[in-house]
Amino acid sequence: MMNRNPMLAGMDACPPSIRVMEKLLKVVQQLSATHDLQSVMDIVRHSVRQLTGSDGATFVLRDGNFCYYAEEDAISPLWKGLRFPMEICISGWVMQNRQPAIIEDIFEDKRIPIGVYQKTFVRSLAMVPIKSNDPVGAIGCYWSESRTPTLEEVEVLQVLADTAAIAIDNIGYRENIASQARQLEEAIDGTLLAVASMVELKDPYTSGHQRRVGIIAFDIAREMGWDIKRCEALRRAAIVHDIGKIGIPGELLAKPAKLTAPEFALIQTHAQMSYDILKEIKLLLPIAEIICQHHERLDGSGYPHGLTAEHILPEARIVTVADVFEAMTSHRPYRPSLGLEAALDELTRHSGTLYDAAAVAALVRLIKEKNYQPPQ
Repeated sequence: MMNRNPMLAGMDACPPSIRVMEKLLKVVQQLSATHDLQSVMDIVRHSVRQLTGSDGATFVLRDGNFCYYAEEDAISPLWKGLRFPMEICISGWVMQNRQPAIIEDIFEDKRIPIGVYQKTFVRSLAMVPIKSNDPVGAIGCYWSESRTPTLEEVEVLQVLADTAAIAIDNIGYRENIASQARQLEEAIDGTLLAVASMVELKDPYTSGHQRRVGIIAFDIAREMGWDIKRCEALRRAAIVHDIGKIGIPGELLAKPAKLTAPEFALIQTHAQMSYDILKEIKLLLPIAEIICQHHERLDGSGYPHGLTAEHILPEARIVTVADVFEAMTSHRPYRPSLGLEAALDELTRHSGTLYDAAAVAALVRLIKEKNYQPPQ
């Protein structure tokens, strides 16, 4: 809580009652858990009236050289949604002078624009700045009869303003962190897509394969009930699942005939190579582990490590299903597309033995029951 404003020091000291303190603590707790400005304003404007017994309250935000009356709670309308120049507005005076304004009779104070107030019920008021060191707004409470606001009322108002200031700062920090996280995710996505494009330059016949596998894997995971964040992480892994092919000779990747045993063994190294390329980047290590396993099979017959079901990541299992489905339904230099039914038959015949049963079932539901259209 910020230091008490010197202007309050001259008023008779009177500690807030226990009842008011209890209510104030609850409000402070509410504000500390608030994640958006509108909620802060709603809590404050209602609390001001409840805790001070006033007839009206406003939440004012500084908007350049104007005071914006963003929210209010009053017995009759005040100025919600209006803007006034700082120099003619009492909230502007409060912000410019960084101290409270306590006015017993608005008709006797030269700081008050009487023409604006005559249309309202207001006769007395107390106004305090939000962030005294660098005001971003002000909170005011009003009474319909001339009276001198008590020290308790003004102190309650200042506590609410100080707590609102902290809440606003926290919202700013959270928004900044969220913005940075979004920028980082966008940078990662851009990098991964660029890497995927590099692979596809070597293997033009599979152009778009990794992107499509990413989309299919995402959709399978969503059908399985995974949350968006986890699905996005899965999609990122899938769009570079063949990154290791960058180390495979291009003529081998595009060979229009059946591979020999040594050639196929060389192709198989791409899964481990994918892991080796990404493992040194700490941020991408989870992705590296997923794509290293996307050719493993539940019964241990896959590669590069012959892992069995309990050792294969759930994400890798989904990428496997998406990869097999996309590969079988796409054209290859050595064969035409095998078709949708053939791909589903392969997956369902080996569901639970080679391929994850839940992932296969989710894909089948999407296609058979929900008219899912695989990406082109």
